[in-house]
Amino acid sequence: MRSTIFIVSCSLLVCLLASAGQARELPPPGAQWSFGLVIGCNSTDDPEEVPLRYADDDSVQNARLLTQLGGPGGVILLTRLDAESKELFPQLSPAAPTKKAIGQAMRRLNKLMEYARQNGGVPVLYVFYSGHGDVENNEGYLRLEDGKFWRSDLLKLLKESRASVNHVIIDACKSYFMVYNRGAGGQRRPVSGNLLAGEDKLPDNTGVFLSTSSAADSHEWEAFGGGLFSHEVRSALRGAADLNRDGTITYQEAASFVWTANSAVVNRRYRPVFYSRPPSSSAAGQDVLAKLDQAVGGWLKIGLEFSRHIYIEDQNGLRIADLFPGDEQSVALLLPAQRPLFVRQTKTDQEYELRTSGEEIQLSELTPSKMTVTRRGAEHVAFGKLFTRPFDQSALATYQNHIAQMSETFKIRPQYTWLRRSLGLAAIGLGAVGGTCSSLAAWERKKVDSYTTGTERNDINQRINRLNTAAITMYSLAGVALASYLIWTFWPEDDVQLQFIPSDQPQLNLSLRF
Repeated sequence: MRSTIFIVSCSLLVCLLASAGQARELPPPGAQWSFGLVIGCNSTDDPEEVPLRYADDDSVQNARLLTQLGGPGGVILLTRLDAESKELFPQLSPAAPTKKAIGQAMRRLNKLMEYARQNGGVPVLYVFYSGHGDVENNEGYLRLEDGKFWRSDLLKLLKESRASVNHVIIDACKSYFMVYNRGAGGQRRPVSGNLLAGEDKLPDNTGVFLSTSSAADSHEWEAFGGGLFSHEVRSALRGAADLNRDGTITYQEAASFVWTANSAVVNRRYRPVFYSRPPSSSAAGQDVLAKLDQAVGGWLKIGLEFSRHIYIEDQNGLRIADLFPGDEQSVALLLPAQRPLFVRQTKTDQEYELRTSGEEIQLSELTPSKMTVTRRGAEHVAFGKLFTRPFDQSALATYQNHIAQMSETFKIRPQYTWLRRSLGLAAIGLGAVGGTCSSLAAWERKKVDSYTTGTERNDINQRINRLNTAAITMYSLAGVALASYLIWTFWPEDDVQLQFIPSDQPQLNLSLRF
């Protein structure tokens, strides 16, 4: 069944790629093929946690961006759209964010990435997650609809990935612990550097960009219509963080862009404290988080005269990007295909409307019109300080000085065992007790011989009956525990109907054979 669904999905992909335009040859050897596994989960089973509102919207925006980056490829989106998001994205029907859906999605993506390798491409995998995160039993996890996705699950996924480079971007509370184990209470750790000795190591070709550098929380903001960190990373990847205008976004550039955007927020409760670490393998492209030379879409050119906080929204009010270029910093911003788009400036009543979808649009050549927007509230006052400091070369140096001084204090949580593991151990323990009772009953029987009196025989039979009853009870309970454990472990899972979103790259005539 799964292979049939995969063949159908690949056939659909070929049709989509071939029907949207004139077929072209495969890209030259060494070209990047971008693939994405994008997950968003608003829900939680913890009564102390409030369900999120925008994790599904973030996941859609992340998927839309990935389809524009890095040549042919595609994205599998796993999220449950709420009623509002279904109205905004009626063309999407993603599968629910579950563990089994992630496993099935990775099997398909691995086959497609292997196909890219065979055709001279460099497959790059982006794993985005937006939702709740926490730590239990000293191990980080992310919440899914059918349980918890543990740090060990993430490491397994990355080690099996067929990509040349993996980029993991997580916007969740305590996302830091999806990379690091939690240390003993009161232990201080730096927020930069390699994994600690003795911990499971990320593959050398894997980089991470996490919304928290410690046991901190992440934030959503209605003005962004999503998580602060997710929106800032998307803004960076659209070109706002490209300091030297070389068409690549490095981890250093993206991290300094996000840090600069948040640096004016005084209240630490609201100021994101993120963590980033590029791939450690030089063959993985070193510090490169995204390449823009193969990106598909229009470009907004923002000149030196626009050194102020600028943001772009679409016709539905969805925030596309925010940035504050420095006085000597020009920007080329990758735009989505839909029109119109609106470019707005804070502390002014001006906006620029983008109606044409040309390859390059010079902001200085557009005529502004007036707008009126009013928002209030303590949260808006705090988050209103985002992007109030310009991003330029000096911001990178300031950020590098900042991360060299940072450390965090953590507290350890009590440990808990998994119910499934408990059932397996209970089956073994109860079976052992039952076996002991049976052995004692057999030993009692050996006491009977030709010299045993009737009274003694009666007492021995009563003890044997009690031991047999106890043994049968233990065997029964052990059987129930074992059956529950086996059913939980080996119950066949239904296939997940995955929606593959092809890249916006100019269409190719692919021949997939599996």
